[in-house]
Amino acid sequence: LPNARFYLTQGAACRLGERRVLSFTETDPFTPEQIERVVIDVSVATGKPIRRLTEADYRSTELGKLLLKRGQDVVTLNRTVTDSLIAKIEAGMRSQTSTRFLHTEPHHDDIMLGYLPSVVRNIREHSNYHHFATMTSGFTAVTNSYVLSVCRMLQRALATRREELRLLLDSGYFQEERYRDHDVWVYLDGIAANSLELQEEGTTRRFFRDLVTVFEAIDLDDIEHRNEELINYFETQYPGKKDLPYIQRLKGMCREWESACLWGYFGWNDQSVEHLRLGFYQGEIFTEEPTIARDAVPVLDLLSKVRPDVVTVAFDPEGSGPDTHYKVMQAVAEGLRIYEEKSGRTDLTVVGYRNIWYRFHPSEANVYVPVSLNMLTLQHSSFMHTYISQRDASFPSYEHDGPFPELAQRIQVEQYNTLSTCLGREFFYEHPSALIRATRGFVFLREMSLAEFGRHSRELRRRAENR
Repeated sequence: LPNARFYLTQGAACRLGERRVLSFTETDPFTPEQIERVVIDVSVATGKPIRRLTEADYRSTELGKLLLKRGQDVVTLNRTVTDSLIAKIEAGMRSQTSTRFLHTEPHHDDIMLGYLPSVVRNIREHSNYHHFATMTSGFTAVTNSYVLSVCRMLQRALATRREELRLLLDSGYFQEERYRDHDVWVYLDGIAANSLELQEEGTTRRFFRDLVTVFEAIDLDDIEHRNEELINYFETQYPGKKDLPYIQRLKGMCREWESACLWGYFGWNDQSVEHLRLGFYQGEIFTEEPTIARDAVPVLDLLSKVRPDVVTVAFDPEGSGPDTHYKVMQAVAEGLRIYEEKSGRTDLTVVGYRNIWYRFHPSEANVYVPVSLNMLTLQHSSFMHTYISQRDASFPSYEHDGPFPELAQRIQVEQYNTLSTCLGREFFYEHPSALIRATRGFVFLREMSLAEFGRHSRELRRRAENR
């Protein structure tokens, strides 16, 4: 068409070589991040450690030529970027002490797929406090077939353990919040004992509790009748059809149960695991935009309750990953802005993470968290034992046909390989720290001040929404 044009986001345009060269040409002076990106890319392209890069290596790429044209000295470039990468690894080796963490995630498995090794490292320091908050109910990722399997599990329990369930119901077990952790303990005992029977008992207890909550039923026969109705519903509905509100709520509760089990792995109980169920997430094809009253105020209330020193947030660029990630980031950013105004606190650190949907270039991250084989095993095992509904995800990644933790592991290993190229394998094999010698993967994070995070979220909103 004459005069036709199309637009790309920065995230999509990053793979257009000529466009990147033009963007760099128009920048003067180069930022340290831009310089670092070019040097890392030259190292990866040539397969040589940064310290061994020559002028000829830089001239082999268009962006490398640009650096040299601006008068950059090769020896200085190599030393500066190498030192920067080592400093980022050292930052990832350190644990915080006496720190209050608020970990936020758009969906129930985003934290564990994004930066679980960092969480575990800081959990091991017992002076720290951790609070985990999932911002949406995540019901769209729960299939009818999965909930049907849980309904049938409860049906079997009602047939074989009816009197036990009646006694628990009559004692107030399913009505009182203080017993919610008991469901988790039974399930985790089942994992430890390799007992499917105990795991099913924990799952059916929680699902029974959810039915009591949703249907406000306190009679065993009534619960059984409701469960039979659900079985009929899930046997007859076609996949993808928009569910009734109470079905959406039940599906969300299934995901919340999985989250409770994951953090129960590490000793955190129901009081430390929050589910905000932000209102913009309603199961529509095009979800609504977040609003202050509906979506930012619950975040503000959570911040006021937890009083964190560190807040983590899914930090995907525009046009990448699920739409929910972007909208949750805007809700968190607005909540933080109001919290800063009301509390006067400006000392919070915001940690941005990415997971299987989008990755940091090493130059974009400023903390590299080492990941050992032991941690990779824990990451995979804990996911497969707790996020049962996501073993065969209804929204899989285009990059990998299999469970999400396998893709998370692949990404972390790829990031290790990139740093191994940049620093040389001997940096890891001969390092004085056993932690680094054991490293076979890396999680990339970006630590920011409140002001920096606010600037980023406003700029992202301007680009995405033309505001």
